Amino acid sequence: MEEIWYKNLSDQELWSRLIDSDEGALAFIYDTWFASLYKYGMKIQADSSLVKDCIHDLFTSLWHSRQQLSVTDSIKFYLFASLKRNIVKHSKAEGLFNLFKQQPVAQESHMPSYEERLIDEQTNNERNLKLAKVIDQLPKRQKEILYLRYYEGLSTQETAEIMSLSVNSTYVLLSKALNYLKSHSGELMTLLIISGYRPNGF
Repeated sequence: MEEIWYKNLSDQELWSRLIDSDEGALAFIYDTWFASLYKYGMKIQADSSLVKDCIHDLFTSLWHSRQQLSVTDSIKFYLFASLKRNIVKHSKAEGLFNLFKQQPVAQESHMPSYEERLIDEQTNNERNLKLAKVIDQLPKRQKEILYLRYYEGLSTQETAEIMSLSVNSTYVLLSKALNYLKSHSGELMTLLIISGYRPNGF
């Protein structure tokens, strides 16, 4: 019942509960965002132990400094930005991004046959492999901006702040990445964005 109660709170209300020393709010935020934080952390630094340590350090710091926190209307943005700072601080190694290796499976209105499933799987694998090869050619910063905007669905403003860029520079970097993908993968990138990643409006 307590978890359901926390789910009904806005980000501002939930964050305020944390600031007011509500341990349940901290636990709910941890349980809600750990998986997403871990996935994002692994894009920055492919070291599972390091990423987990940084996440745990982040939440420990949140609790100890809770009374100094400012209210936020986007817990996701705050956690992602904080985790990146933690990882960068703890490691100088370059992060390797492996974006879009697995695409969500579209829901079917009927039960596909074995042959249909096999064909779909082969088609998806071919598309994923092709796109992965194209993405791998991008500079690290362009990979990161695509991940934050399209995989995690952060706004341009939030992405800019996480990456320590101006909004204009973010638009330029994003445009370069998308133009490269479009020129090297034809309609594939557009298809994947529309069907799988549901980006926010620019």
